[in-house]
Amino acid sequence: EYSQSIIGQFKACLWKHWLTYWRSPDYNLVRFSFTLFTALLLGSIFWKIGSNIGDANTLRMVIGAMYTAVMFVGINNCSSVQPIVSIERTVFYRERAAGMYSAMPYAIAQVVMEIPYVFVQTSYYTLIVYAMMSFQWTAAKFFWFFFVSYFSFLYFTYYGMMTVSISPNHEVAGIFAAAFYSLFNLFSGFFIPRPKIPKWWIWYYWICPLAWTVYGLIVTQYGDMEDIITVPGQPNQTISYYITHHFGYHRSFMAVVAPVLVLFAVFFAFMYALCLKKLNFQTR
Repeated sequence: EYSQSIIGQFKACLWKHWLTYWRSPDYNLVRFSFTLFTALLLGSIFWKIGSNIGDANTLRMVIGAMYTAVMFVGINNCSSVQPIVSIERTVFYRERAAGMYSAMPYAIAQVVMEIPYVFVQTSYYTLIVYAMMSFQWTAAKFFWFFFVSYFSFLYFTYYGMMTVSISPNHEVAGIFAAAFYSLFNLFSGFFIPRPKIPKWWIWYYWICPLAWTVYGLIVTQYGDMEDIITVPGQPNQTISYYITHHFGYHRSFMAVVAPVLVLFAVFFAFMYALCLKKLNFQTR
């Protein structure tokens, strides 16, 4: 059916996407600029807050700063990728009809093309936020902060691509994606800690990608800290004790959190490829 093998199609599509992304400065400059602006803004608002934790309220503020930073950039990634995926899909329909390549090599190539761009984006975001908010400068904690941020930005990007693949255009995809932002927020475990979520809703907490991001950010930065903080209405306690009993987070659970974050990115990317192959919104 196609003149090239699957590998040949993938290479051709990868080169095509490379040129498309390189020739789309508005897309990449917008998300890179927004990420830089967000990092500097939140870093200046929460200047050196990570090193001055004396009570539970300050700790929650620090956690909120990390959560907000990832959420802002993630949603921007999701919304900014939708128009370019939608436009490229129109070209894809025409070129697939001409027998140039099939859906899976095209989709996988586009998924792969996002990886280096998100890596660059995460690199300077992490350096700026980590330094300005003054988190602990240890190799392990910095790596985990980068790891969690990277795969969070990646799954938000792939989530945006997936919403386009199940929608007729990027306007509808934007509405569909936005419908879940509030649910992501509500069940992230930040506004309502996991121990306080009703048992009949706890299932959604476990399938909410942002909940795993918040879990990873909190437990890797503060899950092992033994500094004493004051908690209103309770005896003084260590930060690690407070995180375990208030949020229900355990440092040992990072062995599960890390692969789950990777799996969310893989799942959204796979669903994008599958829906692009199975669904056709071509109007003519």
